[in-house]
Amino acid sequence: MSHLKKDLPWVLIVSILILLAGTLPTWMGYRAETEDLRFRGLHFDAQDYTVHLSMMQAGRHGEWAYQFRFTTEPHKPAYLRMFYIVLGHLSRWMGLASKPTFELARWTLGFFALLALYTLMGKIFRNRFWTRTAFLLAALGSGMGWLQLIFGWTSTIITPIDFWLIDDYIFFSLSVFPHFAFVTLAMCLVLALWLDYLEKPRAIAIFWIGLLSILVQFTNPIAFATVDAALTGATLFSWWKTKTIRRSDILALGIIAIVQLPLLTYNFIVLSRDPLWSQFTAQNKTLSPPFDYYLWGFGMFWIPAFYGAVLAFREKSPALGGAVLWVIFGFALAYLPVEIQRRFLQNITIPLTILAASGMRKFFETESGRSPLWMRWQGSLIALFVFLTSLSSIQLSLGRSLYLQTNPDELYYPASVDQAVAWLREHAQYNDFVLASEETSQVIAQETGLRAYLGHEMETLDYENKQKQVREFFEGTMPQLASPPIRWVIYGPIEREFNPNFIPPQNLQLVYETQELQIYEVK
Repeated sequence: MSHLKKDLPWVLIVSILILLAGTLPTWMGYRAETEDLRFRGLHFDAQDYTVHLSMMQAGRHGEWAYQFRFTTEPHKPAYLRMFYIVLGHLSRWMGLASKPTFELARWTLGFFALLALYTLMGKIFRNRFWTRTAFLLAALGSGMGWLQLIFGWTSTIITPIDFWLIDDYIFFSLSVFPHFAFVTLAMCLVLALWLDYLEKPRAIAIFWIGLLSILVQFTNPIAFATVDAALTGATLFSWWKTKTIRRSDILALGIIAIVQLPLLTYNFIVLSRDPLWSQFTAQNKTLSPPFDYYLWGFGMFWIPAFYGAVLAFREKSPALGGAVLWVIFGFALAYLPVEIQRRFLQNITIPLTILAASGMRKFFETESGRSPLWMRWQGSLIALFVFLTSLSSIQLSLGRSLYLQTNPDELYYPASVDQAVAWLREHAQYNDFVLASEETSQVIAQETGLRAYLGHEMETLDYENKQKQVREFFEGTMPQLASPPIRWVIYGPIEREFNPNFIPPQNLQLVYETQELQIYEVK
């Protein structure tokens, strides 16, 4: 904390600039709207954005448990993934709409996440230059996907991970979703608190670590697995360095593990044993790409990070030891035979940065002792390294901003859908089901709180079959789909692409009509 106080003006300015750069594509998305097209609200991953906003709508209507908004099968609500439900309650209490609340949370939590990141790096490096270096490297660092693209070293199926794997990169994640910022904030604080505890054991540190681990489980149940590994690694290296195994450390780790067990058990039971939630688990596939994509995805980190890992064993450093186990454990989990492999690598750039910055610092200290020339060029070489490591983040900010000027279909929707949103807000009941195309359903759900028959490849159970059924309904070969629990059917510009001559089944009553869009009620 002392480093943060001394360097606070620099941290504040740089953090704001980082958040501004991450927000630029979203601003440009709104500026690129036309009379006929509306921006979905986020520059990347509009599908998950829709899910999060629909969960905020559920919170705004007083719900506390998580229930799928994009499937009609009856299922039990569950108390997991509650971040956006709570955010919905906050938006209602503050009198703000969902989208402004989402952006306010992204900025606020993103700002505090960056402050926590600087605090962690200051705790480890205790030097302003290297603390700043590590902070920038972690906050902006990405991969060498740009080099993969230049030389065509990618498959036809998978593009470089630094342009789509949000979880792994702090700049990317802070530019998109506030729950990533919250998890980053918690990870940095917990590791900093534990390093403090190893130097000066205090019960209050264990309390905060336990509390943060529980709160993160309500946001992302598996995110803390790698942090737990880091705490264990830091402890083992501390014992090695002091040649003392402290019982208080064992007790503290035990308490931290025990407080996480109830929610882990609850999540496991719900996601693996419940008939409907287990279907969601089976569809929620986030597998790791081939390992060479990870090599490119953190390309500039590897060599100095390897040297930092060597230093961890030479110096018996708890901070470096924790980073080593975080990296090893993270990549080991990323290739376990489970469906959520790459989710275990969230914020993996934090331990990679700790190791890489430590390796570079040792290199320059050693070489400067041999030749003053290295000391003279140290600042320029480090700045160049950080710049090259940040190229994919720069590409993300500027490239997405330019891409949005083309009004891509996945990020824009026909303006006429806003008319359906306005009418349904006035006439539909909360939790009514809508039948429409996937894209229209997403907009309706995120703006009104209504539920949808189809809308998300993971949150819609039996997704592929329902995609086919919706197309067949508008083509006229499956009229029986318009039946309870469906209450409303929307036929607009996107549905017209299925069939420009749609004839509604007899049980549909026209309740709203414009030249571009019609709404039917199921009778």
